[in-house]
Amino acid sequence: MLSLISRALVIGAFGGAALVLTQIYSRRGPLIYPVYAAILFALGLFLSHASGFGLGVRVLACFVAVLLSTGMSLVATLVLAARARARFVAEGRTFGPGHAPIWGLPLVVLILFVASAGVAFVAS
Repeated sequence: MLSLISRALVIGAFGGAALVLTQIYSRRGPLIYPVYAAILFALGLFLSHASGFGLGVRVLACFVAVLLSTGMSLVATLVLAARARARFVAEGRTFGPGHAPIWGLPLVVLILFVASAGVAFVAS
C-alpha cells in the first residue's frame, strides 16, 4: 500500500509542477483544466495496474496525489498574489480587502475527493 501511495505522490508532484508552470507562464485563461485532466488520466492509467489493491486504497492514493498537486498550485498562487500585491502597493494603487469564502476550501477538497473516487472506480 505504501508503494502505491508513494508512486501516486510522484505523479502528483509532477502534476503540481505542471500546474505551477501553467500558472506562471500562461496568459490565456483557464489552462489548468487540461493539466488536471492529464493528472487524472495519468493516475487512472497507473491505478489500472494496481488491481491487487482495494477500491479504498486506490481512492486514497489518487486523492493524496491530487491533493499534493493542488497544494503545490495553491502555494504558487499565494506567492504570485503576494508579489502582485506588493507591486500594486509600490505603484500606489489601492484595492479593497479580499478573501476566499469560508465554503471555498471544503468545496475544493470535496471536488478533489469525488474526482479521485471516480478515477479509482473507472480504473478498477
